[in-house]
Amino acid sequence: MAGVTFLETTKRFDGVVALDRLSLDIADGEFLVLVGPSGCGKSTALRIIAGLEEPTSGSLHIGGVDVTDVEPQDRDLAMVFQSYALYPHKTVRQNIEFPLKSRKVPAGQRRDEAGAAAALLGLADLMDRRPGQLSGGQRQRVALARALVRRPEVFLMDEPLSNLDAKTRVQTRAELSELHESLGATFIYVTHDQVEAMTMGTRIAVMIEGRLQQVGVPDEVYDRPANLFVAGFIGSPPMNTVVAAAMRHEGAMLLQLGTGSFELPEAHAAAVEALGIDAVVIGIRPEHLRVGDGPIGSLVRIVESLGHERHVVCELAGTDEHPGEIVPGTLVIVRQSSEDVAPRVGESIRLGAEPRHLHLFDPDTGERIDP
Repeated sequence: MAGVTFLETTKRFDGVVALDRLSLDIADGEFLVLVGPSGCGKSTALRIIAGLEEPTSGSLHIGGVDVTDVEPQDRDLAMVFQSYALYPHKTVRQNIEFPLKSRKVPAGQRRDEAGAAAALLGLADLMDRRPGQLSGGQRQRVALARALVRRPEVFLMDEPLSNLDAKTRVQTRAELSELHESLGATFIYVTHDQVEAMTMGTRIAVMIEGRLQQVGVPDEVYDRPANLFVAGFIGSPPMNTVVAAAMRHEGAMLLQLGTGSFELPEAHAAAVEALGIDAVVIGIRPEHLRVGDGPIGSLVRIVESLGHERHVVCELAGTDEHPGEIVPGTLVIVRQSSEDVAPRVGESIRLGAEPRHLHLFDPDTGERIDP
């Protein structure tokens, strides 16, 4: 097995920068998820690892060896595609055995190794079927088994679950995590689905416009997003972000929001003052907003019941007497337990949050503000 390292790797297509000086160290045996919206550069990064694209500049190392100019067939990788890429006229057994046959592995050994991979992925009873006779989840497992028999140093997966229905996706996510655990191999997985990233990755790398925004364990990225993009992309529903005026009043730093305000801990207040700014962007996760006697007035616009929880969409309110405090058109989402009393659409309510649950960002750069 081997780790993978990008060193200032850039890829341009006809003047468009698809990957911008990516430096990322992926440890041997980890499950790293590259996540971001369509066009962010994550699939380009995967194709560079596979050797299907050549970097414009920078380098790529696998197992400590520079493979930037090494041909794809000499990199000892296996790739699982979104489309499965199975041979429709071949049986499951023949599809799984194909990489071994290409390497001229003896027939008996091919059969044994394909059988072992099929057993690991629950395909033993399907070996004589063809892809057209299988469900989407079964076809995906065949593609995984075909990659598995190669015993590669690194597994590359490009949105392999995107064609599956919701229930099968959940099941296959668990199967992939178990497979990684049993093999101890390096998995590099590309997705635009942040739920997949949060539930599967030992670390996640968030990208936008070809640039790496943050890399860390899922809880770290969720609890301490590095910037406004990460804050809005990771989490469902996403983090609420609202601009607030920052001012000193009777020695305390207040963040004025609508008709109310939050008092900042002194360490955070000092960090804001050190930047010389008079406004910040407050970030609050929907589960950390509470309905009750908080300082922020709001009006309930939508109430969505999801069975196990409820999403309450509120518009922050101001007053005619204090026009400078109005935040027109600013919507926030409150996540409630289904056991809580549901507010009514059109009802005026007050919202609050504990200061420890506030995230602060620079409104100009979007970067996180920490003490």
